[in-house]
Amino acid sequence: MNTFSAKVEDIKSDPFFSCITVRANDMDLKLLKTEVPKWLHIGDEVECRVQEAAIAICKGAKEGSVSIENHLSGELQHFRKGIVLSEVSVDTPCGKLNSLITTDAFERMELCEGCNVTLLLKAVDIKLSPLIDSISYEKCKENLYQAN
Repeated sequence: MNTFSAKVEDIKSDPFFSCITVRANDMDLKLLKTEVPKWLHIGDEVECRVQEAAIAICKGAKEGSVSIENHLSGELQHFRKGIVLSEVSVDTPCGKLNSLITTDAFERMELCEGCNVTLLLKAVDIKLSPLIDSISYEKCKENLYQAN
């Protein structure tokens, strides 16, 4: 599972969906949720998680040619090729992210270490959880045990 920290910049909602904008290292990403978690507020630090199989890769810039808004440019650092799947590690503004793609796609795109790629993250595939440091955790634990 890929993880990175971000800060909640904006929350927009309509009767059906909510769009949450987070910023990770000067990179804005959009997340779609059916409802905003009750704990989430603008300004919160959060942990974003996205599964390796949920990250698509394209070689070169694809601005405007796909419906996925979250584009992370990076350099392919490492890969492992299997018969069916290949794991690709890319250095992005959000840190190192891994993607699983078919080996056929890997070979068709002629990917190699050092080449520039763009990772595409669908807004519905990014999960959020509160980012709790050790001080926040200790305060939460104290409050929990005082209540009992």
